[in-house]
Amino acid sequence: MSRSRRDFVRTLGLCGFSTSFIISRGREAMAFGGAAFDPPDDGGMIRISSNENARGPGKSAFDALRNAATVRVGRGYPPDYTNDLIQTIAKHYTVGKESVITATGSGPILEAAVHAFCSSSKPLVTAGPTYGTSEATARRMGVPVKVVHVDRGLALDLDGMAAAAVGAGLVYVCNPNNPTGAAHNAAAIERFVRRVKRESPDTAIHIDEAYMDYAHDSAVKTASALTQELPNVFISKSFSKAHGMAGLRIGYAVGQQATVTPIAQAWGLGSMNTLSAAAAIASMEDPAHIEAEVRENARVRDFTQQAFRNMGYEVIDAHTNHIFVDLGRPASQFRDACRARGVEVGRDFPPMEKTHSRVSLGTMDEMRKAVDVFRTVLMAKSTL
Repeated sequence: MSRSRRDFVRTLGLCGFSTSFIISRGREAMAFGGAAFDPPDDGGMIRISSNENARGPGKSAFDALRNAATVRVGRGYPPDYTNDLIQTIAKHYTVGKESVITATGSGPILEAAVHAFCSSSKPLVTAGPTYGTSEATARRMGVPVKVVHVDRGLALDLDGMAAAAVGAGLVYVCNPNNPTGAAHNAAAIERFVRRVKRESPDTAIHIDEAYMDYAHDSAVKTASALTQELPNVFISKSFSKAHGMAGLRIGYAVGQQATVTPIAQAWGLGSMNTLSAAAAIASMEDPAHIEAEVRENARVRDFTQQAFRNMGYEVIDAHTNHIFVDLGRPASQFRDACRARGVEVGRDFPPMEKTHSRVSLGTMDEMRKAVDVFRTVLMAKSTL
């Protein structure tokens, strides 16, 4: 008989296991409560280049990690623990367990979806710029790729993507979008999905909701309900962002069983480990921590966006834990100048790498220091 999720998280025993090494990049004490660890040693560098959660997981997740770190892990083969996590995810979205698949991060799901639905005669449709795993996978496979540039407001051109989707194998929609930070509300996403399914019924639609927790417009919502109504429509999500577990590698997808099963069969998604499952379950059952994390991210985001605006630069109001700034100069020049002063910012994002730079959000202390560097770099025209 399988154990309950709560028993799994709470009764595996307590020990003095240290967990600071497995989160995204270390842990600082949070004003809204949580375990406190020394800040990571990054050689004096402020790393705000990878959209990591600088605050890490909440106290409940750390407690679950410690409780799970016993000799019991010697008998923790998947899928037992994975099933507990799948049950928790299914409950969160009010779907059946058969509608959920998990992976070691959301990356394998993005790759698997291209393998499952695309071919030399069934292109991938994606945005430019957007998260690149789907496109990179398609190009490695020799799959044709149709890139639809974002609109003037840096939002996905949903009409353009829908038109390009006719006859395609898969459409990849990152909402909110990385790197631009723009988001479409639920009504716009639903119109897009229904149009694609009407004009190209066999085309699969992948909605990547990695940053959905950070969306500050209440009309921006998950499309999980559409995944249960329509075939070959699915969402993916990562525990690397608001849940702060990039180092634990946890991702999942939700869709009809006939949609997600081919994804799981097309590519190796990895096996969930005991510690990751324990932390993910605890975090998903702790909505108060996610709400606090979202509030803190908003505080840091507003400060950073306003700092760039005060310097005279254009930045849209992001729905993510990063911002995309129009600096009017190559991202590589800004990046190199910042790195020389101890701050790492984002890589190039074609086709906007000549004008825009992505800046991930660290802690408030990190961003205050980083903004001082940005101000120095941007005022020192001769260094660029």
